[in-house]
Amino acid sequence: MFSSIKQKLTLIYIILIILPLLAINYLSLHHMKESVLGEIEVNTLKTANILSNISRNNIQDPLALKKVTQQYGETVEGRVLILDKAGRVMVDTSHLLEGRTINNPEVRSALAMEEGVGYYQRDKYILQVTVPILQMVQGDRNLLGAVLVSVSVDDAFEAIQDFRQRLTMVSIGAAAIGVIVAILASRRMAKPIVILSNTAKRIGEGHLGEMVNIKSRDEIGRLAEDFNYMSKELYRIDHGRTQFIGDVSHELKTPLASMKALIDSLLYGEDDLEVYKEYLRDMDGEIDRLSDLVKSLLTLTRMEEQGIKMRIYSLKEIIENAVKILQPLAEKGGVEVSIALEGSPEVVCDGERMKEVFINLIDNALKYRDMEKEKYRVSIIGKRQKDDYKVMLVDNGIGIKEEELESIFEKFYRTDTSRSRDTGGAGIGLSIVSRVIQLHGWKISVASRIKEGTTVTILIPKNFLKISS
Repeated sequence: MFSSIKQKLTLIYIILIILPLLAINYLSLHHMKESVLGEIEVNTLKTANILSNISRNNIQDPLALKKVTQQYGETVEGRVLILDKAGRVMVDTSHLLEGRTINNPEVRSALAMEEGVGYYQRDKYILQVTVPILQMVQGDRNLLGAVLVSVSVDDAFEAIQDFRQRLTMVSIGAAAIGVIVAILASRRMAKPIVILSNTAKRIGEGHLGEMVNIKSRDEIGRLAEDFNYMSKELYRIDHGRTQFIGDVSHELKTPLASMKALIDSLLYGEDDLEVYKEYLRDMDGEIDRLSDLVKSLLTLTRMEEQGIKMRIYSLKEIIENAVKILQPLAEKGGVEVSIALEGSPEVVCDGERMKEVFINLIDNALKYRDMEKEKYRVSIIGKRQKDDYKVMLVDNGIGIKEEELESIFEKFYRTDTSRSRDTGGAGIGLSIVSRVIQLHGWKISVASRIKEGTTVTILIPKNFLKISS
Protein backbone atom coordinates (compact mmCIF):
# COMPACT_ATOMS: atom_id res chain seq x y z
CA MET A 1 0.00 0.00 0.00
CA PHE A 2 2.75 2.44 1.00
CA SER A 3 5.36 1.59 -1.62
CA SER A 4 7.32 4.83 -1.73
CA ILE A 5 9.52 6.22 1.01
CA LYS A 6 7.64 9.53 0.73
CA GLN A 7 4.37 7.80 1.61
CA LYS A 8 6.01 5.90 4.48
CA LEU A 9 7.57 9.05 5.89
CA THR A 10 4.24 10.88 5.61
CA LEU A 11 2.46 8.05 7.44
CA ILE A 12 5.10 8.03 10.20
CA TYR A 13 4.86 11.80 10.63
CA ILE A 14 1.04 11.67 10.75
CA ILE A 15 1.14 8.92 13.39
CA LEU A 16 3.68 10.92 15.40
CA ILE A 17 1.34 13.93 15.24
CA ILE A 18 -2.01 12.16 15.83
CA LEU A 19 -0.95 9.96 18.75
CA PRO A 20 0.33 12.85 20.93
CA LEU A 21 -2.79 14.88 20.05
CA LEU A 22 -5.07 12.01 21.13
CA ALA A 23 -3.08 11.61 24.33
CA ILE A 24 -3.25 15.37 25.02
CA ASN A 25 -7.02 15.38 24.35
CA TYR A 26 -7.65 12.45 26.66
CA LEU A 27 -5.49 13.78 29.49
CA SER A 28 -6.81 17.33 29.19
CA LEU A 29 -10.44 16.19 29.19
CA HIS A 30 -9.81 13.81 32.07
CA HIS A 31 -8.14 16.56 34.07
CA MET A 32 -11.01 18.95 33.26
CA LYS A 33 -13.58 16.45 34.51
CA GLU A 34 -11.64 15.75 37.66
CA SER A 35 -11.15 19.43 38.31
CA VAL A 36 -14.75 20.57 37.74
CA LEU A 37 -16.70 17.55 38.95
CA GLY A 38 -14.27 16.82 41.77
CA GLU A 39 -14.95 20.18 43.39
CA ILE A 40 -18.74 19.65 43.15
CA GLU A 41 -18.39 16.14 44.62
CA VAL A 42 -16.34 17.41 47.57
CA ASN A 43 -18.79 20.21 48.36
CA THR A 44 -21.80 17.94 48.06
CA LEU A 45 -20.20 15.27 50.27
CA LYS A 46 -19.45 17.94 52.89
CA THR A 47 -23.12 18.91 52.93
CA ALA A 48 -24.17 15.26 53.09
CA ASN A 49 -21.82 14.63 56.05
CA ILE A 50 -23.16 17.66 57.91
CA LEU A 51 -26.69 16.38 57.37
CA SER A 52 -25.58 12.95 58.52
CA ASN A 53 -24.26 14.40 61.79
CA ILE A 54 -27.41 16.44 62.36
CA SER A 55 -29.72 13.56 61.44
CA ARG A 56 -27.99 11.23 63.91
CA ASN A 57 -29.40 13.22 66.79
CA ASN A 58 -32.84 13.74 65.22
CA ILE A 59 -33.43 10.35 63.61
CA GLN A 60 -36.58 9.88 65.71
CA ASP A 61 -37.94 13.38 64.99
CA PRO A 62 -39.30 13.58 61.41
CA LEU A 63 -40.31 17.21 61.74
CA ALA A 64 -36.81 18.25 62.77
CA LEU A 65 -35.37 16.20 59.93
CA LYS A 66 -37.70 17.85 57.41
CA LYS A 67 -36.76 21.29 58.63
CA VAL A 68 -33.01 20.58 58.42
CA THR A 69 -33.20 18.88 55.02
CA GLN A 70 -35.30 21.72 53.61
CA GLN A 71 -32.75 24.26 54.79
CA TYR A 72 -29.75 22.44 53.39
CA GLY A 73 -31.57 21.47 50.20
CA GLU A 74 -31.98 25.14 49.39
CA THR A 75 -28.32 25.74 50.24
CA VAL A 76 -27.03 23.15 47.77
CA GLU A 77 -29.81 23.87 45.28
CA GLY A 78 -30.59 20.21 45.22
CA ARG A 79 -32.78 17.46 46.65
CA VAL A 80 -32.14 15.82 50.02
CA LEU A 81 -33.45 12.46 51.21
CA ILE A 82 -33.15 10.83 54.64
CA LEU A 83 -33.44 7.01 54.60
CA ASP A 84 -33.68 4.54 57.44
CA LYS A 85 -31.37 1.58 57.73
CA ALA A 86 -33.69 -0.49 55.49
CA GLY A 87 -33.44 2.02 52.61
CA ARG A 88 -36.97 3.41 53.09
CA VAL A 89 -37.31 7.17 52.49
CA MET A 90 -38.18 9.00 55.72
CA VAL A 91 -37.81 12.57 54.42
CA ASP A 92 -37.76 13.92 50.84
CA THR A 93 -37.45 17.64 50.20
CA SER A 94 -39.50 17.12 47.04
CA HIS A 95 -42.15 15.06 48.96
CA LEU A 96 -42.32 12.48 46.16
CA LEU A 97 -40.55 9.37 47.47
CA GLU A 98 -41.44 9.36 51.17
CA GLY A 99 -42.33 5.87 52.31
CA ARG A 100 -40.73 4.22 49.29
CA THR A 101 -37.63 2.07 49.35
CA ILE A 102 -34.59 3.00 47.21
CA ASN A 103 -32.02 0.42 46.26
CA ASN A 104 -29.55 2.08 43.85
CA PRO A 105 -25.76 1.55 44.08
CA GLU A 106 -25.17 4.74 46.05
CA VAL A 107 -27.77 3.81 48.69
CA ARG A 108 -26.35 0.31 48.97
CA SER A 109 -22.89 1.83 49.58
CA ALA A 110 -24.27 4.07 52.32
CA LEU A 111 -26.13 1.18 53.99
CA ALA A 112 -22.82 -0.71 53.87
CA MET A 113 -21.37 2.21 55.88
CA GLU A 114 -19.47 3.65 52.89
CA GLU A 115 -19.84 6.88 50.96
CA GLY A 116 -21.35 6.57 47.49
CA VAL A 117 -21.07 8.79 44.42
CA GLY A 118 -22.90 8.35 41.11
CA TYR A 119 -23.90 10.29 37.99
CA TYR A 120 -27.19 9.93 36.13
CA GLN A 121 -28.52 11.44 32.91
CA ARG A 122 -32.23 11.93 32.58
CA ASP A 123 -33.44 15.31 31.32
CA LYS A 124 -30.20 16.64 32.69
CA TYR A 125 -27.06 15.40 34.40
CA ILE A 126 -27.53 14.55 38.09
CA LEU A 127 -24.95 13.90 40.81
CA GLN A 128 -26.04 11.67 43.71
CA VAL A 129 -23.96 11.27 46.83
CA THR A 130 -24.79 9.20 49.85
CA VAL A 131 -23.25 8.97 53.32
CA PRO A 132 -24.26 6.69 56.17
CA ILE A 133 -25.82 7.98 59.42
CA LEU A 134 -23.77 6.33 62.13
CA GLN A 135 -23.91 6.26 65.91
CA MET A 136 -21.08 5.04 68.10
CA VAL A 137 -22.27 2.49 70.69
CA GLN A 138 -19.57 1.20 73.05
CA GLY A 139 -16.87 1.78 70.39
CA ASP A 140 -18.87 0.14 67.59
CA ARG A 141 -20.48 1.91 64.67
CA ASN A 142 -24.23 1.49 64.59
CA LEU A 143 -26.08 2.22 61.32
CA LEU A 144 -29.13 4.41 61.77
CA GLY A 145 -29.82 5.30 58.14
CA ALA A 146 -28.41 7.26 55.20
CA VAL A 147 -28.41 10.72 53.67
CA LEU A 148 -28.82 11.10 49.90
CA VAL A 149 -28.10 14.44 48.26
CA SER A 150 -28.94 14.90 44.60
CA VAL A 151 -27.78 18.02 42.70
CA SER A 152 -27.82 19.08 39.07
CA VAL A 153 -24.39 19.14 37.33
CA ASP A 154 -25.76 20.07 33.95
CA ASP A 155 -23.77 23.33 33.87
CA ALA A 156 -20.57 21.45 34.68
CA PHE A 157 -21.16 18.92 31.92
CA GLU A 158 -21.97 21.73 29.50
CA ALA A 159 -18.67 23.39 30.42
CA ILE A 160 -16.89 20.06 29.92
CA GLN A 161 -18.65 19.54 26.59
CA ASP A 162 -17.75 23.05 25.49
CA PHE A 163 -14.14 22.43 26.50
CA ARG A 164 -14.18 19.14 24.57
CA GLN A 165 -15.50 20.82 21.43
CA ARG A 166 -12.95 23.62 21.58
CA LEU A 167 -10.16 21.14 22.27
CA THR A 168 -11.35 18.98 19.36
CA MET A 169 -11.41 21.95 16.99
CA VAL A 170 -7.92 23.02 18.08
CA SER A 171 -6.69 19.42 17.71
CA ILE A 172 -8.22 19.11 14.24
CA GLY A 173 -6.56 22.38 13.20
CA ALA A 174 -3.23 21.28 14.67
CA ALA A 175 -3.58 17.86 13.01
CA ALA A 176 -4.38 19.48 9.64
CA ILE A 177 -1.35 21.77 9.91
CA GLY A 178 0.73 18.81 11.09
CA VAL A 179 -0.38 16.66 8.13
CA ILE A 180 0.48 19.44 5.67
CA VAL A 181 3.88 19.91 7.34
CA ALA A 182 4.36 16.12 7.32
CA ILE A 183 3.62 15.92 3.61
CA LEU A 184 5.97 18.81 2.83
CA ALA A 185 8.69 17.48 5.15
CA SER A 186 8.46 13.93 3.81
CA ARG A 187 8.52 15.25 0.27
CA ARG A 188 11.59 17.32 1.06
CA MET A 189 13.32 14.42 2.81
CA ALA A 190 12.42 11.96 0.06
CA LYS A 191 13.43 14.29 -2.77
CA PRO A 192 17.19 13.64 -2.55
CA ILE A 193 16.54 9.90 -2.28
CA VAL A 194 14.35 10.04 -5.39
CA ILE A 195 17.08 12.02 -7.17
CA LEU A 196 19.66 9.41 -6.14
CA SER A 197 17.36 6.61 -7.29
CA ASN A 198 16.69 8.20 -10.70
CA THR A 199 20.37 9.00 -11.22
CA ALA A 200 21.35 5.44 -10.22
CA LYS A 201 18.85 4.16 -12.78
CA ARG A 202 20.41 6.38 -15.46
CA ILE A 203 23.88 5.17 -14.50
CA GLY A 204 22.58 1.61 -14.82
CA GLU A 205 21.41 2.50 -18.32
CA GLY A 206 24.97 3.49 -19.22
CA HIS A 207 25.10 7.21 -18.44
CA LEU A 208 28.22 6.91 -16.31
CA GLY A 209 29.66 9.95 -14.58
CA GLU A 210 26.33 11.64 -13.80
CA MET A 211 26.36 13.60 -10.54
CA VAL A 212 23.65 14.60 -8.07
CA ASN A 213 23.47 18.15 -6.73
CA ILE A 214 22.49 17.51 -3.13
CA LYS A 215 23.94 19.90 -0.58
CA SER A 216 23.30 18.62 2.92
CA ARG A 217 25.41 18.04 6.01
CA ASP A 218 23.53 14.97 7.21
CA GLU A 219 23.79 11.29 6.26
CA ILE A 220 21.97 11.91 2.97
CA GLY A 221 24.53 14.59 2.07
CA ARG A 222 27.38 12.18 2.80
CA LEU A 223 25.57 9.50 0.80
CA ALA A 224 25.32 11.95 -2.12
CA GLU A 225 29.06 12.66 -1.88
CA ASP A 226 29.82 8.92 -1.87
CA PHE A 227 27.41 8.45 -4.77
CA ASN A 228 29.11 11.18 -6.81
CA TYR A 229 32.51 9.67 -6.01
CA MET A 230 31.26 6.25 -7.10
CA SER A 231 29.80 7.66 -10.32
CA LYS A 232 33.03 9.50 -11.09
CA GLU A 233 35.10 6.39 -10.40
CA LEU A 234 32.80 4.25 -12.57
CA TYR A 235 33.17 6.76 -15.38
CA ARG A 236 36.93 6.84 -14.92
CA ILE A 237 37.16 3.05 -14.87
CA ASP A 238 34.89 2.69 -17.88
CA HIS A 239 36.74 5.42 -19.74
CA GLY A 240 40.03 3.78 -18.79
CA ARG A 241 38.74 0.40 -19.93
CA THR A 242 37.60 1.81 -23.26
CA GLN A 243 40.89 3.64 -23.68
CA PHE A 244 42.79 0.53 -22.59
CA ILE A 245 41.03 -1.61 -25.19
CA GLY A 246 41.72 1.03 -27.82
CA ASP A 247 45.36 1.34 -26.82
CA VAL A 248 45.84 -2.42 -26.76
CA SER A 249 44.22 -2.70 -30.17
CA HIS A 250 46.49 0.04 -31.48
CA GLU A 251 49.61 -1.47 -29.91
CA LEU A 252 48.80 -4.89 -31.36
CA LYS A 253 47.74 -3.54 -34.73
CA THR A 254 50.90 -1.50 -35.33
CA PRO A 255 53.45 -4.37 -35.22
CA LEU A 256 51.03 -6.66 -37.05
CA ALA A 257 50.63 -4.06 -39.80
CA SER A 258 54.44 -3.70 -39.99
CA MET A 259 54.90 -7.47 -40.29
CA LYS A 260 52.12 -7.65 -42.91
CA ALA A 261 53.83 -4.95 -44.96
CA LEU A 262 57.21 -6.72 -44.67
CA ILE A 263 55.69 -10.06 -45.66
CA ASP A 264 53.93 -8.48 -48.65
CA SER A 265 57.22 -6.92 -49.68
CA LEU A 266 58.89 -10.33 -49.53
CA LEU A 267 56.09 -12.02 -51.43
CA TYR A 268 55.90 -9.48 -54.24
CA GLY A 269 59.27 -7.73 -54.06
CA GLU A 270 62.88 -8.58 -54.85
CA ASP A 271 64.48 -11.94 -54.27
CA ASP A 272 67.70 -10.48 -52.84
CA LEU A 273 68.88 -12.59 -49.85
CA GLU A 274 70.12 -9.56 -47.88
CA VAL A 275 66.74 -7.90 -48.27
CA TYR A 276 65.10 -11.08 -46.95
CA LYS A 277 67.41 -11.11 -43.92
CA GLU A 278 66.82 -7.45 -43.15
CA TYR A 279 63.05 -7.84 -43.38
CA LEU A 280 63.16 -10.95 -41.21
CA ARG A 281 65.20 -9.10 -38.60
CA ASP A 282 62.58 -6.34 -38.60
CA MET A 283 59.80 -8.90 -38.20
CA ASP A 284 61.73 -10.54 -35.37
CA GLY A 285 61.91 -7.18 -33.60
CA GLU A 286 58.17 -6.62 -34.04
CA ILE A 287 57.46 -10.12 -32.69
CA ASP A 288 59.64 -9.35 -29.66
CA ARG A 289 57.70 -6.14 -29.09
CA LEU A 290 54.40 -8.02 -29.32
CA SER A 291 55.72 -10.63 -26.93
CA ASP A 292 56.81 -7.96 -24.42
CA LEU A 293 53.44 -6.24 -24.67
CA VAL A 294 51.51 -9.47 -24.08
CA LYS A 295 53.83 -10.35 -21.20
CA SER A 296 53.26 -6.94 -19.59
CA LEU A 297 49.50 -7.22 -19.99
CA LEU A 298 49.56 -10.70 -18.46
CA THR A 299 51.63 -9.36 -15.57
CA LEU A 300 49.05 -6.66 -14.86
CA THR A 301 46.17 -9.15 -15.13
CA ARG A 302 47.92 -11.70 -12.91
CA MET A 303 48.58 -9.06 -10.24
CA GLU A 304 44.91 -8.04 -10.19
CA GLU A 305 43.76 -11.67 -9.93
CA GLN A 306 46.39 -13.15 -7.62
CA GLY A 307 47.56 -10.10 -5.66
CA ILE A 308 51.02 -10.12 -4.09
CA LYS A 309 52.86 -12.54 -1.78
CA MET A 310 54.54 -10.79 1.12
CA ARG A 311 57.76 -12.16 2.63
CA ILE A 312 60.96 -10.75 4.11
CA TYR A 313 63.62 -9.95 1.49
CA SER A 314 66.91 -8.10 1.44
CA LEU A 315 66.30 -4.86 -0.41
CA LYS A 316 69.93 -4.78 -1.52
CA GLU A 317 69.68 -8.26 -3.07
CA ILE A 318 66.49 -7.33 -4.92
CA ILE A 319 68.16 -4.24 -6.44
CA GLU A 320 71.43 -6.06 -7.20
CA ASN A 321 69.54 -8.83 -9.02
CA ALA A 322 67.67 -6.23 -11.08
CA VAL A 323 70.96 -4.45 -11.94
CA LYS A 324 72.64 -7.77 -12.83
CA ILE A 325 69.92 -8.53 -15.38
CA LEU A 326 70.35 -5.11 -17.02
CA GLN A 327 74.15 -4.91 -16.70
CA PRO A 328 74.81 -5.96 -20.34
CA LEU A 329 72.47 -3.22 -21.55
CA ALA A 330 74.16 -0.70 -19.21
CA GLU A 331 77.63 -1.66 -20.44
CA LYS A 332 76.51 -1.46 -24.05
CA GLY A 333 75.19 2.09 -23.50
CA GLY A 334 78.14 3.11 -21.36
CA VAL A 335 76.00 3.78 -18.32
CA GLU A 336 77.48 3.54 -14.84
CA VAL A 337 75.01 2.00 -12.35
CA SER A 338 75.78 2.40 -8.61
CA ILE A 339 74.01 1.19 -5.44
CA ALA A 340 74.33 2.90 -2.03
CA LEU A 341 71.84 1.75 0.61
CA GLU A 342 72.04 2.99 4.18
CA GLY A 343 71.47 0.34 6.83
CA SER A 344 71.14 -2.76 4.61
CA PRO A 345 67.38 -2.99 5.18
CA GLU A 346 65.23 -6.09 4.96
CA VAL A 347 61.70 -5.39 3.75
CA VAL A 348 58.37 -7.20 3.81
CA CYS A 349 57.36 -7.34 0.15
CA ASP A 350 56.75 -9.49 -2.90
CA GLY A 351 60.36 -9.99 -3.98
CA GLU A 352 59.65 -10.89 -7.61
CA ARG A 353 57.31 -7.96 -8.12
CA MET A 354 59.73 -5.50 -6.53
CA LYS A 355 62.56 -6.84 -8.69
CA GLU A 356 60.30 -6.17 -11.68
CA VAL A 357 59.74 -2.63 -10.38
CA PHE A 358 63.48 -1.87 -10.28
CA ILE A 359 64.07 -3.58 -13.64
CA ASN A 360 61.46 -1.29 -15.23
CA LEU A 361 62.80 1.84 -13.55
CA ILE A 362 66.46 1.09 -14.36
CA ASP A 363 65.56 0.02 -17.90
CA ASN A 364 63.78 3.35 -18.49
CA ALA A 365 66.80 5.24 -17.12
CA LEU A 366 69.09 3.34 -19.52
CA LYS A 367 66.84 3.82 -22.53
CA TYR A 368 66.30 7.53 -22.04
CA ARG A 369 69.90 8.53 -21.41
CA ASP A 370 71.11 11.86 -22.76
CA MET A 371 73.32 11.15 -25.79
CA GLU A 372 74.80 14.65 -25.61
CA LYS A 373 76.46 14.01 -22.24
CA GLU A 374 79.90 12.47 -21.88
CA LYS A 375 79.03 10.30 -18.88
CA TYR A 376 75.80 8.46 -18.26
CA ARG A 377 75.00 7.36 -14.75
CA VAL A 378 72.18 5.80 -12.74
CA SER A 379 72.45 5.94 -8.95
CA ILE A 380 70.24 3.94 -6.56
CA ILE A 381 70.38 5.56 -3.10
CA GLY A 382 68.70 4.41 0.11
CA LYS A 383 68.25 6.63 3.18
CA ARG A 384 66.77 6.03 6.60
CA GLN A 385 64.08 8.49 7.72
CA LYS A 386 61.95 8.86 10.84
CA ASP A 387 58.80 7.21 9.51
CA ASP A 388 60.03 5.37 6.42
CA TYR A 389 62.92 4.31 4.24
CA LYS A 390 63.52 6.34 1.08
CA VAL A 391 64.86 4.71 -2.09
CA MET A 392 65.85 7.14 -4.88
CA LEU A 393 66.72 6.16 -8.42
CA VAL A 394 68.62 9.15 -9.88
CA ASP A 395 69.76 9.49 -13.50
CA ASN A 396 71.20 12.27 -15.65
CA GLY A 397 69.08 11.43 -18.69
CA ILE A 398 67.00 13.57 -21.00
CA GLY A 399 64.35 14.25 -18.32
CA ILE A 400 60.58 14.58 -18.50
CA LYS A 401 58.48 17.66 -19.10
CA GLU A 402 56.74 18.94 -15.96
CA GLU A 403 53.26 18.75 -17.51
CA GLU A 404 53.80 15.08 -18.33
CA LEU A 405 54.85 13.91 -14.86
CA GLU A 406 51.28 13.26 -13.70
CA SER A 407 50.59 10.94 -16.66
CA ILE A 408 53.69 8.78 -16.82
CA PHE A 409 52.14 5.98 -14.73
CA GLU A 410 49.14 5.65 -17.05
CA LYS A 411 48.95 2.63 -19.35
CA PHE A 412 50.52 3.12 -22.81
CA TYR A 413 51.59 6.68 -22.02
CA ARG A 414 54.90 7.66 -23.61
CA THR A 415 56.62 10.98 -23.10
CA ASP A 416 58.36 10.74 -26.48
CA THR A 417 56.46 8.57 -28.92
CA SER A 418 59.06 8.43 -31.64
CA ARG A 419 61.87 7.72 -29.21
CA SER A 420 59.81 5.07 -27.45
CA ARG A 421 59.29 3.31 -30.74
CA ASP A 422 63.00 3.27 -31.30
CA THR A 423 63.65 1.80 -27.87
CA GLY A 424 60.80 -0.68 -28.16
CA GLY A 425 58.69 0.73 -25.30
CA ALA A 426 54.95 0.13 -25.19
CA GLY A 427 54.24 2.57 -22.37
CA ILE A 428 53.07 -0.05 -19.91
CA GLY A 429 56.15 -0.61 -17.74
CA LEU A 430 55.56 2.33 -15.39
CA SER A 431 51.89 1.39 -14.96
CA ILE A 432 53.12 -1.99 -13.67
CA VAL A 433 55.52 -0.16 -11.33
CA SER A 434 52.72 2.06 -10.02
CA ARG A 435 50.33 -0.84 -9.46
CA VAL A 436 52.94 -2.95 -7.60
CA ILE A 437 53.78 -0.03 -5.30
CA GLN A 438 50.06 0.62 -4.75
CA LEU A 439 49.39 -3.03 -3.85
CA HIS A 440 52.22 -2.89 -1.32
CA GLY A 441 50.78 0.25 0.27
CA TRP A 442 53.95 2.22 -0.44
CA LYS A 443 54.34 5.59 -2.20
CA ILE A 444 56.14 6.54 -5.40
CA SER A 445 56.84 9.96 -6.88
CA VAL A 446 58.83 11.40 -9.77
CA ALA A 447 60.77 14.67 -10.09
CA SER A 448 62.47 15.63 -13.32
CA ARG A 449 64.04 18.49 -15.30
CA ILE A 450 64.64 18.52 -19.03
CA LYS A 451 68.32 17.91 -19.88
CA GLU A 452 69.16 17.46 -16.17
CA GLY A 453 67.70 14.08 -15.34
CA THR A 454 65.00 12.28 -13.38
CA THR A 455 64.64 11.14 -9.77
CA VAL A 456 62.16 8.40 -8.88
CA THR A 457 61.48 8.15 -5.13
CA ILE A 458 59.92 5.17 -3.36
CA LEU A 459 58.88 5.54 0.29
CA ILE A 460 58.70 2.29 2.29
CA PRO A 461 56.75 2.73 5.59
CA LYS A 462 58.64 1.69 8.71
CA ASN A 463 56.23 -1.16 9.52
CA PHE A 464 57.56 -2.91 6.37
CA LEU A 465 61.19 -2.53 7.47
CA LYS A 466 63.80 -4.42 9.41
CA ILE A 467 66.99 -2.38 9.33
CA SER A 468 70.26 -3.76 10.66
CA SER A 469 72.83 -1.25 12.00
